[in-house]
Amino acid sequence: MGIDRAEVKKFLRNWANTESKPHFAVLVEGRWGCGKTHFVLQLLEDESFTDRKPIYLSVFGIPDVQSLETNLFYASAGSLTKTLHKGAGLAGSIFSGALTLGSGGIFGGTANLNKIVDAVTSQLEQSSTNMDGALLVLDDLERCQIPMSELLGVVNRFVEHGDTRVILLANTDGLKDDHFIAFREKIVGHSFFLESDPDSALASFVGEIGQSDVRGLLEYYEQDIRELYNKSGFHNLRALRQFVWQLATVLERMNEDYRKNDELVRNLIVQFFIFFIEFKLDLADESASLTPLDLLGQYDEGKDEVRHVYEFSFDKDKEPTPKKRIFNKYEQHNGIRTVITVQQWIAILTSGVVDAARLNAELAQADEVAGVGSWPSWKRLWHFYEWDFSDGSEPGFWSDVEDMQSNLGCGSYVEVGEFLHVVGVSLMLAEHQLIDQTVPKTVKTMKSYIDGQFIPALTYERCRGVVERFGNQLDSYDGLGFIGREGAEFKEVLNYLVEKVEEWHQAWLRDDAGKELLGFLTDDWIQFIGNLKVTNHPSEQRYLDIPILATIDAGAFVDTWFKLSRQEERLVVGSLKDRYEHRPALLDKEGLWWRSVQEELMRRVANTRSKPRNVQIKNLVKHINSSIIEKWELRQFQEFSKGGLADVGWMTRTRIGD
Repeated sequence: MGIDRAEVKKFLRNWANTESKPHFAVLVEGRWGCGKTHFVLQLLEDESFTDRKPIYLSVFGIPDVQSLETNLFYASAGSLTKTLHKGAGLAGSIFSGALTLGSGGIFGGTANLNKIVDAVTSQLEQSSTNMDGALLVLDDLERCQIPMSELLGVVNRFVEHGDTRVILLANTDGLKDDHFIAFREKIVGHSFFLESDPDSALASFVGEIGQSDVRGLLEYYEQDIRELYNKSGFHNLRALRQFVWQLATVLERMNEDYRKNDELVRNLIVQFFIFFIEFKLDLADESASLTPLDLLGQYDEGKDEVRHVYEFSFDKDKEPTPKKRIFNKYEQHNGIRTVITVQQWIAILTSGVVDAARLNAELAQADEVAGVGSWPSWKRLWHFYEWDFSDGSEPGFWSDVEDMQSNLGCGSYVEVGEFLHVVGVSLMLAEHQLIDQTVPKTVKTMKSYIDGQFIPALTYERCRGVVERFGNQLDSYDGLGFIGREGAEFKEVLNYLVEKVEEWHQAWLRDDAGKELLGFLTDDWIQFIGNLKVTNHPSEQRYLDIPILATIDAGAFVDTWFKLSRQEERLVVGSLKDRYEHRPALLDKEGLWWRSVQEELMRRVANTRSKPRNVQIKNLVKHINSSIIEKWELRQFQEFSKGGLADVGWMTRTRIGD
């Protein structure tokens, strides 16, 4: 149980104002983010706390005693007010020009700081006298670069030989050396360890919000914010303060009608807290490092209308991912259906800027605003067991059934997750005889839909979604679990879907993928390379393990390749070298293809009259030999040596270009 902060305040008030000289400093300690600085600064801002001149200085990064004394001299030389150092700290006040000589201050005009420091060095001895009667707060003691033995001498001068009251703030977890122990025994007469105090801190943070209506809204939802803070487990009041200020900005930009929508505001607060604390500040350990971009699913990049943050679980026995652990921590087990698009959340988190027009336009489409009437019919039917038919909603139910079946007839369900929800809902309705079809007939209908409408409308992106996501164990989509997903009928349809999509995928790889890849070479050769190997550039890396090059016509490849600049022409081969170092099995099919490319290159030599260009082309042939063909031959020889089947024809034929 943490110490009572009211008792700490009472002690500090008596200690700061006593007529007798205590001749000791007070240490306020606690972990980073517990609110030490906030607690003490609140005391300094209280006019009734003390008549002493308050001076606050963070010693974070101060390199030596001379720098410390210089800063303290500037602070003590004038009749500084409490508000001078408020928030920014003394160093910020000095170097921002808040202190000036001449009328009313220390510096004047545009005087050079270094010259002034030299000029007043002789006066630094007067700082102890000037500090008499002051209340000095030295913060971030653990991050001061001055050796503790030297810092001891400075502080000791104030507490032993003057009437300065000194409060030291530190996270003593970072101060374990013998010098600090000696420092503490010599200087500190009393210490207090502060635990995080989110209740009073949150009320204070909210009270700092200037706009009254936003402040009132935050006061209304303080309990919700406290619960989220407790669930986070981080106990970092600095992070909480940042969140409150950023949240106030979002709420200030919202239309007044939306601020009155309790469900909308509550959900927005939950989402923003999770996204801000867990993805922007990333307070978890390094192994769980997340960024705002991680809010997007693997297959959602470039999609502007995504409103669901999720993490699929393929293996229930596997350790949850960092993202999944976050959902579990905040009891968002099916992911988060967002009130604005994920892309806008990312923009707010990364820039801190809130576009009011965009925010309100997207809030208008939120479920909490538009209501269930904006949902697709299958989604309302998914909630079938929650319907209260006593309110006369049965006609709406039958209308939704008809609409879903009509959309099936029109081939409207092309997204795999949505289609699987329709499968689950349809099987449920069939089981309860709420549609004309039986369960077996429904299974047959869904398979026919896959053959006749889903597969013909398939794209590569949706194909990847099936093969890589839905081909494994999957529980949900769009925040909702599939109805009957453990049932044999649902699994039969799912397995059939995966089988047909895989067939489509193989045909696409054979007939179309290579042509599309060749188009990348024309438009951006970096994108071409990035689909074949791991690179530092953003790319899809579709074909890391697929011998896709073998499907491309060698002549078409050379035609496209030669459209690049001569430098890029050579870089293509050099960049693909490590494709085969990391995945040598690709050479079993692509090795022969590269030989056919060499043959095509030599035909170009025979038909090209330019001798300089022929030299360049022959050099490309040799480059392919040294980078790729030699590896292919070695692999074939190794397979042959093991008694395996291998093409060893290269052993009896001359290598092209030699």
